[in-house]
Amino acid sequence: MTELAPLPAVAVDERTSLIQFLDYFRSVLLRKADGLSEAQARIRIEPSTMDLLGLVRHMAVVEQGWFTHAFLGSEEPTHWEDPDDDDSDWHHTPADTLADGRATLLTEIEKSRAAAASAPTLEHLTAIEVGPPDNPDRYGRRALRWVMIHMIEEYARHCGHADLIRERIDGATGD
Repeated sequence: MTELAPLPAVAVDERTSLIQFLDYFRSVLLRKADGLSEAQARIRIEPSTMDLLGLVRHMAVVEQGWFTHAFLGSEEPTHWEDPDDDDSDWHHTPADTLADGRATLLTEIEKSRAAAASAPTLEHLTAIEVGPPDNPDRYGRRALRWVMIHMIEEYARHCGHADLIRERIDGATGD
């Protein structure tokens, strides 16, 4: 079972606070997937097509996208990339497993931690310009601070989704 990261400390520097909040939400999402069968990991709450396997895979791709690709500038292939499906992380096959998704997410989390630790300051910019292609005003290089805050937001939102899905699966609630 995934150990829940401690609640973030109240009186710490900004960088430590960001790291602690991000690690806390990472652990919450991983705990939501603990102990599930492959069938349970695919349960959805209609009308959404979202399930916990897709959430875990999606967050692995998000970690990779922001820290490995954008922040470090790596061109390594995106996990589960399909040129015909922009949401291939969500669209898993019967052969895809929760164990593989979790392992990939854990690997990407470790790579993300190393990438963040390599930055001398929170103002350190991503190696490449990133942003939504449909909004050129939001395109550009991002500071580590922005990336970490965005990742906290991304995890917090998806942890809410995971709460609802897990409650539907087996009634489990809480962190």
